[in-house]
Amino acid sequence: MNSAHFRVFVCTKQCPIDSTEQCCGNVGAIEIYQALQAEIDRHQLGDRVEVRRSGCLDRCEAGAVVMVSKVSAFNLSWLPNKIQKRLLRNKHWHTHVTIADVPEIIVALDSNNIV
Repeated sequence: MNSAHFRVFVCTKQCPIDSTEQCCGNVGAIEIYQALQAEIDRHQLGDRVEVRRSGCLDRCEAGAVVMVSKVSAFNLSWLPNKIQKRLLRNKHWHTHVTIADVPEIIVALDSNNIV
């Protein structure tokens, strides 16, 4: 059973080079994802923080985007997604994230001050 307290989602959607759409994967999201993994390992937070790559988080103009979600003690997965989203508003958004922001995000997670 996963005992993570936080899940960190990094949008890694990539667009074709000639696309007019901005995508997180095209502005360093893969490197940010890898840096988050490395910082979590360095701080030994693997039992409390889980990092996942995600598709589009619908904030393309603010990429690279990282969303931190506090894991609920209640399993509401049986509810439709729209209802889950309204009940579980425990998300914190980081926008225009760069590699330089990663240590600050991890320190906030370590101190539980993120959400």
